[in-house]
This record gives sequence, structure tokens and C-alpha cells, in this order.
Amino acid sequence: MEHQSKKSNEENTTVDWWSEFAKESAVHGMPYLARKDFHWIERIFWLAMIIAAAYYAISSCYSQWERYRDNPIVYEYEYLYALKNFTFIGVTFCTHYESEDQVSEVIKDTWSLDVNDSESLKVAYYRQFLYTLNRLRYTNLETLKDYKNDESLNNLSYVNILLKLQHNVLPLNEIAPTITAPIITEMGLCQTTGQLNRYSNPFGKVQTLNVTPMRHCGFFNECQLKHIPFNSIQTELYLYIHDVNEVALPNDRQTVTFNAGDVSSYILKLLLTSISAENEVRNLPVAYRKCRYHDENNLQYFNPYHPSLCRLECRINWALKLCHCRPFFYTLPQEAPVCNVTGMLCLHEKKWLEKPCQCFPLCRQTTYNIVEEFEQSGGGQKYVGNGGLFQEIRSYR
Repeated sequence: MEHQSKKSNEENTTVDWWSEFAKESAVHGMPYLARKDFHWIERIFWLAMIIAAAYYAISSCYSQWERYRDNPIVYEYEYLYALKNFTFIGVTFCTHYESEDQVSEVIKDTWSLDVNDSESLKVAYYRQFLYTLNRLRYTNLETLKDYKNDESLNNLSYVNILLKLQHNVLPLNEIAPTITAPIITEMGLCQTTGQLNRYSNPFGKVQTLNVTPMRHCGFFNECQLKHIPFNSIQTELYLYIHDVNEVALPNDRQTVTFNAGDVSSYILKLLLTSISAENEVRNLPVAYRKCRYHDENNLQYFNPYHPSLCRLECRINWALKLCHCRPFFYTLPQEAPVCNVTGMLCLHEKKWLEKPCQCFPLCRQTTYNIVEEFEQSGGGQKYVGNGGLFQEIRSYR
């Protein structure tokens, strides 16, 4: 009897300790577990709530730890705040304009044909090829299928042909207030105010061409660019707006694409957003911070580091790997063979632009968005056009 009484007292002491712990706990729901007046279903409900809350808390802590381990720097601030100066935009213009005289001259010089022979099937054939070539973009390489088996097109300098076809719209007037340089891009032969035009030089050299010097804008004033790109020639125009120290890449999140059509005049207003990681970011490995500075270059063909150049090099490497040639709208590497018609069709069939590219953004970068656009087709007191497509671009914070 004495032994049983002692055992019962020990059990009561244990129950009392658990009850006291549950009642004094700050965890919501714990006091309800120790209450004898609650139905057992209620106590099971609160036990389930406590377990679910504990699981959620542990899971949240673990996910935050994983996020920090993979991306330790997640905070950025607006770099433009209290900034006195920032670089103005870069603009790239593209068109597929060609004159009949230029087309006839290229046919005569390249294939030694009589362009006055209106019944010549070869003249019509090569004329159509030149139209196709001048409209060739990274997205429509399949338009070359009709010329796949024509060996007479394999050893041509496609870039030189484009320079001849678009001779009338190339920026040759050095007196113009805005000086642009011709460049060869994935959109064809274009012209740009970008400062990295040496890597898209259509004249076969890695050499910087003469362009409008890089401008710096003040924080409290509007920056404007006014330009008549084609000297009164009415033509369809594609406009790419990007950082002046980047190259224009279509469908790139840092390149704003605007189809101006053949409207006489447009006024565009842009919103500039510039962000930067904190200075302590430099102390972290690149793989952790997920961004690079200009002097942290890892590219083979380009220097210094720019995200657009990284993506450009990635596309070049994929082209060389898949089809063993580089498209004619890439100027580097110069020792690599240039794709002929068969090579360009190979790139299309293997969808080389859909291959992944691992390119980190800059730790300090600027992006643009069009916030307003005004179309002017002529007439009216506010019309600012002058016989050609007129662009006025304003940048705001």
C-alpha cells in the first residue's frame, strides 16, 4: 500500500509539472492543452494548431536561410536619389530602306548582269535576294530557304552589300547636330549613338566610329535628343533605346523597342531608373551577389564587362558550337568563318537564340521605360517635323 501511494504521488507530481508548464507557456494554444474542462477534441485541435504553427515557423526560417545562401544581397536602393549627374540614353535606328538605283548597282557590280534586261530571270532572282537580305533579322532567317542551294551566294560579303544598299540613309553628314555611326546588328544594318559601336563596326575593324559624345544630364533638368535620321527620306523606322554604354539587343529587358513606322514625327518621354548595390557588395564573390562591375570582366571577345556584350558573346559561342560559323551581323571573332546561306538556315533550325545565357547584370545599372508618346503627322502649330522622321526624346527621373 505504501509503495502504491508513493507511485501515485510521483505520477501526480509529473502531471502537475506538465499542467503548470502548459499554463505558463507564452505559445498560443498551449494553456488549452492542460485544461481538464475542455473536450478531448478541442485539445486535439489546439495540438494540431501548435504543430502546424511550429512547422510553418521552421519552414519560413529554412527558406530564408536558403534565400540568403543563394542570394545574400537582396536590398538595393535608388541610385538616382540626390545624384547630380547621370548619363543620357543611347539610341539605335534601324530601317530596311533601299533605292532601286542602289539595288541595280549592286546586281551589276556583283553578278555582272545587265539590269536593263527586264525579262532576265537572273536579275529578278538576285533583286529578290537583295530585298530579302536587307530585311533579314534574327527572327526571320527562314526567309533564306529559297536560296539554300545557290553556291553563287556563298562567298559574298553580306555586310558590304548592305552598306551599298543603304548608302542613301547612312550617317555620312558630319555637320548634323546628332552624329550616329553605322553598325551591324541582329536587326540588320543600323546606326547608333552608342559608345560601344567598335564591337559592331561594319567596316571590318574593331575601331570606335565617330558618334555624338556621351552626355551627362542634371538631376533637376530635362534631357532631350532631337534627330532627323534619314535626311528627308520617308521610310519605316525601328527605334531601340538603351544605355549609351550598352549595345542594342532586341527583346532584351534593358533595351526599349519602339516601332515608329513611317510617321513624320514622334515625341517620346522616357522614365529613367538607376539602381545600385551597396559598396560592401564588392567584398562578396560574384556567384553570391549575382552582379558584376565593369572591371570584373570574364568575356573572351569584349572588354570591359557589359551585360549586353556578355549576351552577345554567348550567342556567338552558341552559333560557333551549333553550326561552326558566326552570323554576318556579328563582327567578332574575326578569325571565325562567316555563315553563308546554309549556315544561317542551320542557326534557324537549331534555334540558337533560344539557348540559355548566364549573364549577370551590372551592380550599377540604368533602365528606361517609355511613359508618353506623341505622334505628329504634319500640320498644326506644335508640329516639329521637317520633311523626315523626326525624333525628340526626353528623359525624366
